[in-house]
Amino acid sequence: MSEAADTLRTTLEMHIAAHDRFAAVTAALDAVRTGAITIPGLYDTLCALMVDVGASWQAGETEVWEEHYTTATVRTIVEASEPLVAERAPAPIGRTVVLATPPDEYHDLGLRMAADRFALAGWTVHLLGANVPADELITAVRELAADAIVLSASTHFHRLGLRPYVDEIAAALPDVRIWVGGAAFTIEADGWARDMLLDPASIPSLAEQVG
Repeated sequence: MSEAADTLRTTLEMHIAAHDRFAAVTAALDAVRTGAITIPGLYDTLCALMVDVGASWQAGETEVWEEHYTTATVRTIVEASEPLVAERAPAPIGRTVVLATPPDEYHDLGLRMAADRFALAGWTVHLLGANVPADELITAVRELAADAIVLSASTHFHRLGLRPYVDEIAAALPDVRIWVGGAAFTIEADGWARDMLLDPASIPSLAEQVG
């Protein structure tokens, strides 16, 4: 992590500990506006922060409400970054991606960040969000003429449930590229082809994988 990212991380932790969401959001956006950090760099910092807060909660060191407060603050930062993403996005490259989570999966913050990363790589992005039935996703992909789909799972349980969901979509949309990601895949990815696993850092080059 860069010095600027370390500094921002410390600043965000300080403001969140003080329960000052406005100050945290302002610090994050100012870091991007001044060029101290890129949007992908900001999102890497936010993801690392969330991972550590989650580990602290699991260890009994952080209260549930505090973990939720941090998540809400991070979500606000990401949503507030949308105009900055639009300013920095290049000309469209002629590729379209749809992002969603399967039924009963409501964790979509990481997916929201991935959507911005795709936009910064020139993709046309359609974020459907959480809890999307397979038939609705298939319809959306056809209507939006998407080249690729990104799906996310946050837990072992949701990763297991994602397998039949992906199989159904792949059967209906054989020419559409499918990538999967999320916290569940950082722990274990057995049974999933390596080229299906989404690495956020690789997003700028993924257009080359779409035929």
